Amino acid sequence: MYGVVLKEGGMLRQSSWWPRGGVGRIILTSLIVVLLMVVSRHYLPSVHDSAEEVVSHYAPDIHLQRPPHEEQQEAYEDADSAATDEEPPPGYDDPAPSTYAAKEPVPIASSKLALRGCPVIPRSADFLVSMKTGATELFAKLPEQLLTTLRCVPNYMIFSDIEQEMGDYHIYSSLEDVSDSYKYSHRDFSFYRRLLDLYAKGQDLSLLQITKQAEGSAWDLDKWKFLPITHKVYKEQPHVKWYIFLEADSYMAWPNVLEMLALYDPEEPWYLGATHFYGDVAFAHGGMGYMISNGAMRMLDKIYDHKHVAEWERRVSESCCGDVMLADVLQEAGINITGIPGLYGESLAWFEWDEGKWCEPALSWHHVRAHDVEALWQFETKLLNSGSSHYVYRDLFLKLIEPHLAATRNDWDNMSSDRIYTGPTGRHGDEGRRYKQPVQWEDLEKEERDDIWKDLEDDQKETIEADGIYQKETRWDELSEDEQVSAWEALTDTEKEAHESLRHCRAACEDWSECMQYWSMSHRCHLHRTIRLGHYLDSKHVTLDEDLGEVSLNRSVAGWMQDRVRDMKDRAEVCKSVPEWIKQHAEDEGIGRPS
Repeated sequence: MYGVVLKEGGMLRQSSWWPRGGVGRIILTSLIVVLLMVVSRHYLPSVHDSAEEVVSHYAPDIHLQRPPHEEQQEAYEDADSAATDEEPPPGYDDPAPSTYAAKEPVPIASSKLALRGCPVIPRSADFLVSMKTGATELFAKLPEQLLTTLRCVPNYMIFSDIEQEMGDYHIYSSLEDVSDSYKYSHRDFSFYRRLLDLYAKGQDLSLLQITKQAEGSAWDLDKWKFLPITHKVYKEQPHVKWYIFLEADSYMAWPNVLEMLALYDPEEPWYLGATHFYGDVAFAHGGMGYMISNGAMRMLDKIYDHKHVAEWERRVSESCCGDVMLADVLQEAGINITGIPGLYGESLAWFEWDEGKWCEPALSWHHVRAHDVEALWQFETKLLNSGSSHYVYRDLFLKLIEPHLAATRNDWDNMSSDRIYTGPTGRHGDEGRRYKQPVQWEDLEKEERDDIWKDLEDDQKETIEADGIYQKETRWDELSEDEQVSAWEALTDTEKEAHESLRHCRAACEDWSECMQYWSMSHRCHLHRTIRLGHYLDSKHVTLDEDLGEVSLNRSVAGWMQDRVRDMKDRAEVCKSVPEWIKQHAEDEGIGRPS
């Protein structure tokens, strides 16, 4: 039996090194195979290695550009082909590399924004958006935000009670930096400890939100989140110009927000929001959204040490609200709130539409559900992609509200409450109207007198000083029985009959010149001086109104005064462009960047 035969000089010659025996051949073959495996493993690219990895390892000076994947190309075929070729709009800065890399969303290039149907937002890489939510509502509220509000935001961080993953998105813990002495012993964190326990056991945390106890506990826990989140976003990305804070049931109109923020120098200490008061503390309401400049963050960071944090946590444990506590701490750092318009705490259904806000740029909404977020997103995207750069409340009213206003709508509550009629007796609940009752000025508590006095006109002060009588504005439910009788007798006949039927309720609305809408149900009549859309209500027992045919008495029926709605639109001013409106606002208030 011969081994390998080699041809040399035209002659065949038997190999002298190849073993003739079978055992020798097996051993040598095994050695060759092992040698080939080692060489291929350490010196040749694996089939699993990409071309970029191999080239970057062996020839770092060569840069390869991988062509787009075929599937991506197909997905973009229906998009506007010009979007990939056209230059970014003037003033657009490509997203700069972030100082924070771990699990941060990769900034989206402007061409991809256009391909995905997103209006390009100039300089949006200068803004970090912080969205806060709770673990029990994470999967109910966040998906819609990721599909809409956050879809075109290049830079954001999402915070919840505990750190977790949601698909490809990382959720940061808003309570990670709170001292363990509070997290594992304080009563405010009993709900948090329950969350951790159930999460470790793989349970659905949304089941906790159905109990009243959980709702209260979640609110107690929420106040602890504001300061840690504020510190966290700055530490992770300390070079961002603006930090924008909102909640998962909020919606922000980014084009208008960025136009407003362009007035302010981010190097200066700005704390912007819708101003509210809790005692002597002026604060920005958290649900409506607020903005903090880099200059303000730097000032806060100077006093953000262990000693201060320990004192702040003690005060948080005794306080009501996290947004109030944040404002208090910012004041310690030398930063006071500056109020800005356009931030409101209502959803589309609750918002009060009137001439006063007609030309104001909308900045934010609160208490929005997924349906509201989707409606606002669709409206905004279509408007901005059609060539408009901004919008005002008028635009929202004409597109999203007015088409749904009818003379009457069954099984509906338009949340009218300025005037409530229930007959000579009955409770008026949240009625906006106040009934003036004469009271002795000296019978009021000193603190109440001081609060009233500073808001009185000069003629009212003179009357009090002359006869010692103050006409106190009192809610119906606060009146005595005798006072209710007197207030009832002072009503007109139309008002006294308003609660009797839908027809009488509408007549009362017609009789009150300021009335824009009404609501009737079960011997109740509510009137309102502004326009609200409201929402659907389940029907109960149905009783037909003989005077109005098929309209029911015991079902909830809402109505709008169509002629007065048209008159309001006709009276409304012609709106300036949003940049002009914001510039005028800044001049009137004496705020913003120096010109």
